[in-house]
Amino acid sequence: MTEKRLPKGISIRKDGRYQARYTLNGKRYTIYGNTLKEVEKKLRDAKYEIDHGIYAKPDRITVDAWYKIWLKEYRENVVRETTVIGNKKCYLHVKPEIGQMKLQAVRPEHIQRVLNKMKSEGYSGSYIENTRQTMNMIFYQALMNGIIITNPVEKSVLPKVETGKSDTHRRALTEWEQQTFLECAAKRKPFYADIFYVGFSTGMRIGEINALEWQDIDFGKMEIHVNGTMIKVAGKDYYKGPVKTGKSRRTVPMLPEIAKRLRNHKLEQAKLRMMLGDKWDPVKGLEHLVFTTMFGKPLMTLSVGRYINSTVNAVNREEEKRAKKEHRKLKIMETFCPHSMRHTFATRALERGIPPKVVQSYLGHSTIDVTMNIYTHVTAELEREEIRKIANQF
Repeated sequence: MTEKRLPKGISIRKDGRYQARYTLNGKRYTIYGNTLKEVEKKLRDAKYEIDHGIYAKPDRITVDAWYKIWLKEYRENVVRETTVIGNKKCYLHVKPEIGQMKLQAVRPEHIQRVLNKMKSEGYSGSYIENTRQTMNMIFYQALMNGIIITNPVEKSVLPKVETGKSDTHRRALTEWEQQTFLECAAKRKPFYADIFYVGFSTGMRIGEINALEWQDIDFGKMEIHVNGTMIKVAGKDYYKGPVKTGKSRRTVPMLPEIAKRLRNHKLEQAKLRMMLGDKWDPVKGLEHLVFTTMFGKPLMTLSVGRYINSTVNAVNREEEKRAKKEHRKLKIMETFCPHSMRHTFATRALERGIPPKVVQSYLGHSTIDVTMNIYTHVTAELEREEIRKIANQF
């Protein structure tokens, strides 16, 4: 396309890039792009922001000001409410460091300072990575809108964080741990124990399990339909929101033992509801949940985590008695988070030779990469077990 045939106000620079000019309050501004399509989009975005009163001059806008625009125009109407909350949480670490800086003045070392400070304050590697991703989205959109020329986040690096206690809790249980935990949970509080049997046998996310309704359980086809996740936002009541990704909406097979437990669970829930009468108080719109509190309310992930901790403590107390009686070394179980049930399911499935692609479909992973990371770890563990078989020869 020659320059004469370009849209009005757009031209080609000597370096091959396209540029578009516009005027605001008597001052001219220039937008650059590698393609005509790119520069036209940036120009449309700038005009939209001017028309809607959210535009700030590129050379004056601060990181804080742009963050507010980005959040309102590019996040709140695009992603789930819980994702927006996560972005806001991450930005709390960004604001004190670079919030008042001009967007165009931020360099990679400023971004690195944010990440390094988070490491020094003891935050987990995954949380630091989430914060970097949030910053990357903020600055990438500024790049797309022609406010900055380069994205400084791309040249930052994630600091190496040693695996801490919070990371070890998100792990796969051994077969002994899994079996021992389930037996103990079933003895202590059978009404709550079934949630763990479902978690370890399906690999569902805890939010998906908490959002299960009886209509999602197909006893005839022995299937569980995953179509939502339980969401609780501060100041608002529980509601069943959409699943994490498109692949997360799925159907998982239900084992006969799990079907039997869920049938019994349904009967026990009905008896409890009749016994409590008016005290059975479900949230409106969530009257038919599979797993609830003793009064019909949705379960909180935090509550599930607390019950895991108390059950693990009970397991260890019993183990201490047995070890003392049998004059042997203690076999202590480390606690774990609800997500570990999902990771444990994937590990058991891969250990037994189920193809990674099938495991991916069970878990609802958006890409095979996440499943393969687990597969690589499981394979390495199995290889170590195999080599131990010849240890007695040396």
